[in-house]
Amino acid sequence: MKDYPYWWESAGKPKPFPNVKLPKSIDVVVVGAGLTGLTASLYLAKAGKSVIVLDQSIPCIGASSRNGGMIGGGHRANVDGLIETYSLDLTKRLLHEMHIDSTHFAKQLMQEENIDCDFQETGRFQAFWKASEYALHARKLEQLKKLVPVEAEMVSPLRQTEEVKSQAYHGGIKFNLHGGLNPAKWVYGIRDAAIAYDVMLLGDTEVKQINNRQGSHQVITSRGVITAQDVLMATNGYSPRNFGSLSHRIFPIPSFIVTTEELGEKQIRDLFPNLRMIVETRERHCYYRPSPDRKRIVFGGRAAMFKISDRLYQNQLRGLLTEIFPELRGVGFTHSWWGNTGFTFELLPHVGQFDGIWHAMGYCGNGNGMAPWLGYKVAHQILGYPEGETAFAEIDMPTKWYYKGYPWFLPIADLGFRCRDTWSNLRKKSHN
Repeated sequence: MKDYPYWWESAGKPKPFPNVKLPKSIDVVVVGAGLTGLTASLYLAKAGKSVIVLDQSIPCIGASSRNGGMIGGGHRANVDGLIETYSLDLTKRLLHEMHIDSTHFAKQLMQEENIDCDFQETGRFQAFWKASEYALHARKLEQLKKLVPVEAEMVSPLRQTEEVKSQAYHGGIKFNLHGGLNPAKWVYGIRDAAIAYDVMLLGDTEVKQINNRQGSHQVITSRGVITAQDVLMATNGYSPRNFGSLSHRIFPIPSFIVTTEELGEKQIRDLFPNLRMIVETRERHCYYRPSPDRKRIVFGGRAAMFKISDRLYQNQLRGLLTEIFPELRGVGFTHSWWGNTGFTFELLPHVGQFDGIWHAMGYCGNGNGMAPWLGYKVAHQILGYPEGETAFAEIDMPTKWYYKGYPWFLPIADLGFRCRDTWSNLRKKSHN
């Protein structure tokens, strides 16, 4: 079994870039060569800024090229919670950016920069794990539609197999404008567009410290020191632990993914009649989809909230896959991999500044659309342009007193999720 993302087979593996001499000074240093940092660098360079993007590893090798390949956000937003925490107006704007603006921007960027990333607007089906969820989510969807013109509809349990041929679920919601893509081709396309605008890209460069110096920043790296007018941290789930306020507000949660052997287009069509992206409502949160060539299943899930051995997560994902599709018991896997997603305590992304350093991160598993969108927004905030206005700059990015950069609490949270899933499964079986 190959231990790298299936996406790299057609897109190619992330490639190291030739070492370039670190300039003594530059307009903007972007830390992190993923969807956020590369999109921000593209728009900064278009506006005439000199930009260098630094990555501690090979550019594009993180979650941006190794995620599940789904695009379209907002489906996991808790509308009641947002209204309770923020004003109604701010809630509306947050939801609009999540559900509509971010995906529209991504499609526009694909067209403007000629990025062929196997994008297909298939829609996404959010499958209900428990029968009791149907009425609750129907009310929530009605509430959401009053706030935002989202294109979504309820699918009854009787019609559910029109979306996914499994008896594991109890209806769901169909989000029409969501879709799938090859995330490696997506981030490579943005990378190449940025390079075409003379953005400098340098891998294997660790940023060790950033010091404020009389209106500028001294960026100390493993290759030397560079002075920048502005610095953007775009590291999301790979954020270092030594960056003060920011390090205490974002934490990594790994996502584990496998790809099945070729099943053939007929069986894929049988299991996914409309070729939708599929996500679940249970705590374990499985997400899966047909591959772009409609011959395999790309299957991911929260096998754990911390890094575990390859064999353990592969076995767990196999068990989850066959729980959903018993007919796939014994199917072979050709690829397995994992990557870090970046989570915040309020489960929302954020754009802004801490200690004079810009940041955009915290996508909580919805990065293919939200990361380029907020990369675009933070670039325009750095430029001082009105296009930088975003509701995500108006919300707090909280921390907890017990978090100082090392997420020791994740194994405890993982145990809690497992217990809730076990209890949910027992109740589910007792009602069948």
